[in-house]
Amino acid sequence: MLPGKHRRELRAAVFDLDGTLTDTRSVWQHLHEKFGTSDVGRRTAEMYHSGFIDYAEWARLDAACWKNVAVSDLLFALDDIRYTPGARETIEQLKTHGIRTAIVSAGLSVLADKAKIDLNTDLSISNELKVIDGILTGDVIVRVGPGNKAGVIEEAAWLLGAEMEETVVVGDNAFDIPENAGLRIAFKPVTLQTRNAADIVVEDDDIRVVVDHILQ
Repeated sequence: MLPGKHRRELRAAVFDLDGTLTDTRSVWQHLHEKFGTSDVGRRTAEMYHSGFIDYAEWARLDAACWKNVAVSDLLFALDDIRYTPGARETIEQLKTHGIRTAIVSAGLSVLADKAKIDLNTDLSISNELKVIDGILTGDVIVRVGPGNKAGVIEEAAWLLGAEMEETVVVGDNAFDIPENAGLRIAFKPVTLQTRNAADIVVEDDDIRVVVDHILQ
């Protein structure tokens, strides 16, 4: 933590998912690779990063790639995504100390909700692929993107019963760690901006390292 940084007692912890609690940087990219739509995924990503479309439109274009895919095939495609070493133990230790936990992800609920169950977090908020009769419609409900993630993290903290200054945030991108959080941890950050936005930078492969910083 930065010298002299004051914080209130931490009551909640909000984690990013892709690249933080899992070993996959982007569930969107993962699904493109699994379903052979990577060329489209690259084009939509270029359009987004160039400013031609916003995140919601990017998500809609990506989701359209998987129209008519069975949910069972979608779940099978996620089978080889692994949790970051120490993820389960980290959540368990925090809960033991009375800290409630949430996942807020700009990825997909099919993975975030699974992680909520597997890791036993209190809450997950992410984007939802629409399904009818077990088949993807090609539509998506966009709840979280880089532009509004800070606000969604505040919502998650409120749902967990904490103010932002009582909340620790953990992620690998700058938009995962809003400046008004009580403690900001960059876990294996992907950009210099992320490092600069954090109070603590963790490069260890095992995420349990963050527990000592949170509980100190």
